[in-house]
Amino acid sequence: MARKIGVFATEQQAITAINQLEHAGFTKGELKVLAKDSEHSRRIEAESDVHVDELRELEDVSEHEGNSIFGMAAATGYVSNGTNAVLGMTGYGTAPYTVGGNAFAAAWLLGADEHISALHALGLDDEEAEICKQALQSGSVIVMVETDETKSMFDKDGGPDISRLGAAEAVFRTCSASLIVAGA
Repeated sequence: MARKIGVFATEQQAITAINQLEHAGFTKGELKVLAKDSEHSRRIEAESDVHVDELRELEDVSEHEGNSIFGMAAATGYVSNGTNAVLGMTGYGTAPYTVGGNAFAAAWLLGADEHISALHALGLDDEEAEICKQALQSGSVIVMVETDETKSMFDKDGGPDISRLGAAEAVFRTCSASLIVAGA
């Protein structure tokens, strides 16, 4: 599989890109959209009818597959009497991501590796995952196109890229992508 990744600063830019990609012949199965959380995904799903994977949702799935942060916190002794032990949930007057009142431990447990592992689960390599992690944390929306094309099908002689991924890149440029990454 080959992919092209577009980073968009606004939901509207991502929606326009999705619509133009579909108009160019890409199917929903070839598109993958990532957002930071449900606040950033609702409008895109409503206006494009394409599912948006949320980074926080992906991390929750990763945790349930045996890589549980709560389990690691309990094993390392950072959860005391249960006060503020709910990770990722904040209530009135509590610090986000606090483990047993120890914000340092929570920062260590919820480091960049958690975001990266969730993105690796989507098939992204280290460089792609790092780029997407930074973009998502800043509130950008990621639109990926994955096709069955292989690198050998691309024009290697410096001519125009007439591949389907070349068409996807053209759409990303037209829709003001802030960054375009040629994926694996």
